Amino acid sequence: MTRNIPFYLVVLCIVSLMQEFGFSHLTLFKVSFDAVTIFLAFIAITTNQKTSMSFGFAAGVLAGLLTGNMGLQMLARTVGSFVASFFQTPKESHATIKQKSRRFYGAVIAAGLCTNAILAVGENPLGLSLAYRLVVFGLLESLFNIILALILNRLFLRKSLVN
Repeated sequence: MTRNIPFYLVVLCIVSLMQEFGFSHLTLFKVSFDAVTIFLAFIAITTNQKTSMSFGFAAGVLAGLLTGNMGLQMLARTVGSFVASFFQTPKESHATIKQKSRRFYGAVIAAGLCTNAILAVGENPLGLSLAYRLVVFGLLESLFNIILALILNRLFLRKSLVN
């Protein structure tokens, strides 16, 4: 796994830039999917908890640099990666690809809900109530994330989850 870390760091930078300058403009009800959370969920289930949290912290630094909200992004991404790492399947596991895919989807939902909950408490650009932000932004973005995760898993990630 350690030989993949530089590659994953490059992918994280690319996904962060694509999120900030592309995907964040594709909105429905002012909510867009979060490709960084999906990538962090993938890292969380394919690596250990320490590596996952390190990637979450790095993603928070990148997101903070791009959005101007460094501390909150670092906290949200690190906690999201921590929660997603509980869905990790050990290397010696005999889990099927279907079971590993379900764990990936669970990690995407859990990481998205935790990240959005922290961001909803910390920032309020539209002046909306906390309950509204948690329900609409958290659940709707999690729904968008799971749809994107299904597509990515079918097209690209199944081979990576087998290893």
